[in-house]
Amino acid sequence: MLNKDALEKIYNHSLQGYPNECCGIVTGDEMGITIVHKCRNIQDELHKKDPERYSRDARTAYHIDPKEMLNIFKDAEKKGLKVIAFYHSHPDHAAYFSQEDVDLAMFGDEPSYPDAEYIVISVFNGRVNEVTSFKWDESKKCFQKRIII
Repeated sequence: MLNKDALEKIYNHSLQGYPNECCGIVTGDEMGITIVHKCRNIQDELHKKDPERYSRDARTAYHIDPKEMLNIFKDAEKKGLKVIAFYHSHPDHAAYFSQEDVDLAMFGDEPSYPDAEYIVISVFNGRVNEVTSFKWDESKKCFQKRIII
């Protein structure tokens, strides 16, 4: 579970990004260090360049720049931190973990980051409406939902 400060930063990022989806990565350690990395959603750029491949725009999809993601991972490793969460918002939609979200979180039949939380923030009319977290359950081989607010 993320601390209150990290959750507030994520909520604020969701509101700042509205009406588009926001996205980000949270790194941290067992000692309580938590860093919220507000990533840039490049979905509109991808959609503009290749609408056949990227059929949705940033209002209903997100894509973190792979270079930005790699830099976050490298920085975390250098500082002895690990990825503890990924997050994105759903503007004017419920906070659910779509099949596309599941597919992005998986590498074959296993999660890419089995210890990470996947947080989805529902924002309606510029207000945080619901926040859910999904975490891999090894015994059930699926993501389990937990309501945050």
